[in-house]
Amino acid sequence: MGKLVREEFYKIAGVKQHAEFEQYLKDILFKPDERQEFYKAMLRISTDVYVDSFRAYFEEYAAERKANQQDYTPDTVAHILAAITRNNLQDSNGWSGYDPTAGTGSLLIQKLKDDQLAENPLTTYAPHNYLYMAQEMADNAIPYLLHNLALRGMNCVVIHGDTLERTAKQVYFVQNDNDDFLGFSSINVMPHTDEIKEQFEISGWEEETIDHIESGLVKFWPTLAPMQKKALEINPDPIAGTYEKPSDHLQLKDIAAVERAKAKKVYPAGTIVIQMSATRGQIGLLESSGRVGTQYACIQTPFTPGFVFYMLKVRAPRWFHRVQDGLNLKLKDIEDIPVAITLATREEEYEQLSLF
Repeated sequence: MGKLVREEFYKIAGVKQHAEFEQYLKDILFKPDERQEFYKAMLRISTDVYVDSFRAYFEEYAAERKANQQDYTPDTVAHILAAITRNNLQDSNGWSGYDPTAGTGSLLIQKLKDDQLAENPLTTYAPHNYLYMAQEMADNAIPYLLHNLALRGMNCVVIHGDTLERTAKQVYFVQNDNDDFLGFSSINVMPHTDEIKEQFEISGWEEETIDHIESGLVKFWPTLAPMQKKALEINPDPIAGTYEKPSDHLQLKDIAAVERAKAKKVYPAGTIVIQMSATRGQIGLLESSGRVGTQYACIQTPFTPGFVFYMLKVRAPRWFHRVQDGLNLKLKDIEDIPVAITLATREEEYEQLSLF
């Protein structure tokens, strides 16, 4: 799979410089056939629709960093935000996701990813179940945003205007007319009527209306099974000082004997050691028997030592970041490491353990 970079964009558009490319994006915005050919050409280079197709290009060549502070959200941060804002269907405002400063659409693309991967595209996912809202003030970002949404077959209302002042130039409706999760969306412009102003709480229009409607008869296909998407589980009774429910994990002291290394004592192979003095949380595993310096804690467990060792490599750094005070660790800090033996089959544990 290739990567969409400046040279690829210019080749597809048949242009040689940035100004010509931006004009091309504007010219095809209301030309469905040319727009879809552009999308197909992009997908022949990269099929990863879960990454903002234009963000890297926009930040390098189009962003107004000084005038409008246009620096956009990394995908890793957007992914976390999408996960922690996960809801069952739609929130109380009727939107599956909302970004008041959408830029080129990175946050909404990650929200789409989270929504789609919570479903089975063949049996439960249908685009008509998801309707997003985007607002963006910058003129230069709007074409990139609309193309990003239409390329991914999203249903989204886009308000081109000031989120705080509630003035707007246009209100766009990007719609997946065929309810096809592999299809492209149409781009429509809503009329400047009193009903639209009231619906979207717009205080006034700053441009003349654009007369452009692409969507005709919209086909909504019933899903074969109920939606599977569920909201992120929240601990309703959190305990201060913990980052997950106590019932979710055991502690290291529950599955292992933990002691500060004793001088001249020979520890067997399979003993796990964690540096306690002047430490950065270093963790090791003895491959043969031997003595251990007293700056280490020694852990011996009836479980497979290699499994516990790798689990500690995953879980201990986050724990130490919470409890370590100064350069040293206390023995209790190590004894209380959450080890989640009972939940070791969780996908996230396997994904992280597979890194070692």
